[in-house]
Amino acid sequence: MIKAFRYVSFFLIIFIQLSFLLAIFYEEIDTFWIVLFIAVISILISIGYYHVPRAEENHFIEDCFLIVFVVAGALSTYFCSTQLNFGPVIAASGVGFFASFLPIFNRKSPILKELPEAVYCGAFVGMTAPKVAAGIPFILFAGFLTGVILLLSKNVFNGFGGKLGTIAFGGVALTSLLIFLIF
Repeated sequence: MIKAFRYVSFFLIIFIQLSFLLAIFYEEIDTFWIVLFIAVISILISIGYYHVPRAEENHFIEDCFLIVFVVAGALSTYFCSTQLNFGPVIAASGVGFFASFLPIFNRKSPILKELPEAVYCGAFVGMTAPKVAAGIPFILFAGFLTGVILLLSKNVFNGFGGKLGTIAFGGVALTSLLIFLIF
């Protein structure tokens, strides 16, 4: 079952990243170069994915807290950005800064060990512009979806830059798509 989640998360991350790249390149470059670029990037990501060691442990309680931490990071960043008028960058960096110190209280806790990464991923969700995020319900749902995507890709792309931002982008984009399709 864990292997299935690993493959689903791998293809989900690839799909999110490639759809974003395709949207950027579609307007600017010839189709041949788009396909070539996507093929090269896919091959490089696949090579990196299969050569990174991954833990096969399953901790349900810690996984649930991971989602809660993402939602908390998203809500606190959105609140600081919109209500306290800090702006999205200062709000996200402040939330991430404070979250980085929380594991000091109990260094042996596996739950607190993953807290800074999850909160900072949620902070990227909270940076969503108010014109895109139609309030707290949007941020709650986007944070939840981002937490699920982070959980599925927990041991994927370790050491690759941009993982948390890509996951947050995927959660916000998926939430926007669902709202567009429903309403």
